[in-house]
Amino acid sequence: MPALPVRAYTDALSYERGRTLRLHVDATGPVDVRLIRMRSSDAADTALDSDVDWAAAGSYGAVPQETCVGSFLLGELAPSAADSTATLSLGAFVWSADHAAAPVQALVSLAEGPTLELREGCPTVVDANGTVLAAGPRMADHVWHLVVASLEPAAVRLTVTPVDRVRGRTEDIVVPGSFGPFSVRGPVTVGARGGHDVVLGEQGARGRALDGFNGKLEDPFVCTAALGAAEAASIVSGDVELSDLDLAASWDLSFRHGEDPSLAAAVAARQPHGVLVNGPARGVTGRRFTGRALDFGDAPGEYAAVHFHSTDLTDAGWGCVLEASLPEQLESGVYGVVVANDEGSDIVPITVVPRADDPRNRVLVVLPTFTYLAYANESLFNGLDPSAMTDQEVVVETADEAHVGDASFGLSMYDTHPDGSGVMLSSARRQIVNMRRGYRMWLVDAGRSFSSDMYLVEWLTRRGIGFDVITDLEVHERGADYLAPYAAVISGSHPEYTSEEMLDALVEYRDAGGGLLYLGGNGWYWVTGVLSTAPLVAEIRRGHAGIRCWESYPGELTLMSTGLPGGLWRHRGRAPQILSGVGFAAQGWGRSEPYYRAEAAADDQWSWVFEGVEEDPIGAYGAVMGGAAGDEIDRADVSLGTPEHAVVLASSRGHSNFYQRVLEEIGMNLPDHGGGEQDPEVHADIVYFRTPDGGEVFSTGSIAWSGALLENGTENGVSRMTENVVRRFVARRTS
Repeated sequence: MPALPVRAYTDALSYERGRTLRLHVDATGPVDVRLIRMRSSDAADTALDSDVDWAAAGSYGAVPQETCVGSFLLGELAPSAADSTATLSLGAFVWSADHAAAPVQALVSLAEGPTLELREGCPTVVDANGTVLAAGPRMADHVWHLVVASLEPAAVRLTVTPVDRVRGRTEDIVVPGSFGPFSVRGPVTVGARGGHDVVLGEQGARGRALDGFNGKLEDPFVCTAALGAAEAASIVSGDVELSDLDLAASWDLSFRHGEDPSLAAAVAARQPHGVLVNGPARGVTGRRFTGRALDFGDAPGEYAAVHFHSTDLTDAGWGCVLEASLPEQLESGVYGVVVANDEGSDIVPITVVPRADDPRNRVLVVLPTFTYLAYANESLFNGLDPSAMTDQEVVVETADEAHVGDASFGLSMYDTHPDGSGVMLSSARRQIVNMRRGYRMWLVDAGRSFSSDMYLVEWLTRRGIGFDVITDLEVHERGADYLAPYAAVISGSHPEYTSEEMLDALVEYRDAGGGLLYLGGNGWYWVTGVLSTAPLVAEIRRGHAGIRCWESYPGELTLMSTGLPGGLWRHRGRAPQILSGVGFAAQGWGRSEPYYRAEAAADDQWSWVFEGVEEDPIGAYGAVMGGAAGDEIDRADVSLGTPEHAVVLASSRGHSNFYQRVLEEIGMNLPDHGGGEQDPEVHADIVYFRTPDGGEVFSTGSIAWSGALLENGTENGVSRMTENVVRRFVARRTS
């Protein structure tokens, strides 16, 4: 895969003017750093951009970086543990969907002593030098086992005891010899080997380790007694508790609402608590899961496991090359931190948001950064047959190819970890190659997410409409009061991932008389939590419905960040139609289509929307597959929350069978179900409605809408209609 010579990220996605920014760079040799205001959507035509006078601009040293990736537990032994012992046991309850997900995966490892690990899926115990002392056959996947390595002077014993004896495998391997004494010094690493460079942050920990495990562990322990098959069976049956053993270290990994997700509670007497590093999954089912409780807070003992992954990443942990305040005079907008040397460059986008007491423009753009994180560095193109999804040519950018298989980039929420489990967390503290101005998404050969939202930024600039820019995080944290000064709040093209706090803020803003323009598709769809804000880490649980590339394991629908159910907002009674009048109807990547005026559009009361719009149909052009209605599209549905008085002004039609209706609306698979060519519900609607206290909503229901705004130098029907609505919303709220 091609290498990127300059890679960079900032410590946050958004800042107020004058705030401190930290820049992290991976490169060989010095880099030049400067700041620009980004208004152009095309990376090759930056005529609307402007340089920013920044005291911190200049040349900085940069070196190749090592990334903090792969989760593990790092803990200390109890102070009563001897430095060495003649007998020693290491163990844990182990579960994985693929025990052979990596060649070597450490389970429990002593810094100066033996390690219990998996080699090609086979339980193995090795000494401090890596010499194999005992090994067993490959473990059965999808079944909980207690795996124990017991070391004593005359033998090394490896026992594997299934919790479910019908599905699991029992093993008892004894290797005679002369062994020990065994060192019991230094920290213990669980889920990896040799944990080091651990940094405790305000909201979590980062660090590095080797040979990360991909699967769940429960009740990991170190004890100074030899445990045989009978003792292991008694632990599995519950006749013997871990606390009954001569523990040198053990951790209770159950999780409760409001607890620090990086804390691993110590079990042994006077043992310090351990730290969970790089964001493993908490609130996941363990060996005692019965299915009677589906919230980890209701039955902590049934959720006493942690799911580790060698690809977990919450903070890349690269060295900081620059720490400096942004200029005090910056206006709200989209900026770029340019990092360049003779080998290449990277432009890291940041958003400068207004302070609470700053003067405001009347129009606000909300960049859907939670969605950017969900898709961050996705690699669905890897191994895909494009003909199954599109009849368009698929071109994968060099930047996309560069991150495939490279764990330092982290994964998207559309990817799976090496054991096949879904990615539930996504962090902003890493280089995100598909969150760059000018990025062309492989499936649509045009901008998507951030690069698509730059179409809107450029359009507002070219139409002379003053605007501020914020991100999801400001809406999530600051609420409706922060939105109140604006006459028009405009969504990005794809605000798919939304927190409860965001929905509450947008509804409150709308119902207090605000003007909401939803210029996107598939918005307000997935329940999203914020696990931390420094670094910014978003969390999802896919659940078992909706358009998805993986689904949650049974019982794992509750977010550890909120303690509330994940999945679709629709299934929590907050379908997108309730907020914006339209909701996700279909997706597809054949040709995008135009909109056709509805009968209601002929009514004079809507003439202000169509003033100056000469074309019919509207939007038979655009950067995203040649039309204004495409990619992912939304429609009105009164049964899901579209107000009865909402008016459908226009709708798309004629979508090909590459467009398929959303899965949550298909109750039964039937022959010849078809798609856009047969299903009348596969279309996008343009909807307008008012709220009792003067609020207004205008929704276009298509990701591709923004891609049509710049057609013909912004002189087109999509542009004119959008401008009509923006200016009318502003005029109605100008005191």
